Amino acid sequence: MEKITEIKGLGGMLNGFRDLVKDDKSITFIGTPGFCTPFAQFLGFPIRDKKLAFVPGLNIEKARTMVATEFGVELGNATSPDADVVVILGGMAMPKIGVSVEEMSIILDKIQHKKLIGVCFMGILEKAGWCGALNFDYVMNTTLMGDISGK
Repeated sequence: MEKITEIKGLGGMLNGFRDLVKDDKSITFIGTPGFCTPFAQFLGFPIRDKKLAFVPGLNIEKARTMVATEFGVELGNATSPDADVVVILGGMAMPKIGVSVEEMSIILDKIQHKKLIGVCFMGILEKAGWCGALNFDYVMNTTLMGDISGK
């Protein structure tokens, strides 16, 4: 894939993602329960006026709406996973999770969508071989660096 822009920091990640889906009306995130859920909520905040859904793991029958509340974006009631855009979160490609690219491809065939976006940290989608195996329109990769200080 060809690099189209650089992003810096969490604000750059949010703005970059919002730009990728600006013309779309509905977005479904697929991610690991717990680990990916807050990232879907984070990415969903600047686009909270759109129809949002979250699929936990490969369980499309457990898709839930994502609803903007006074507390941020929260999971709501059951919904269809079909959307204009499907976003695969990088946690799905982590070796500990145990999802193969073939299993993800089968799930994607069951969800109606027009655009496929990958969002990950530390290049996990590329390292797992998913970038070449799945027909992503875009992949957003962010590298996290930091430190912890103390007394």
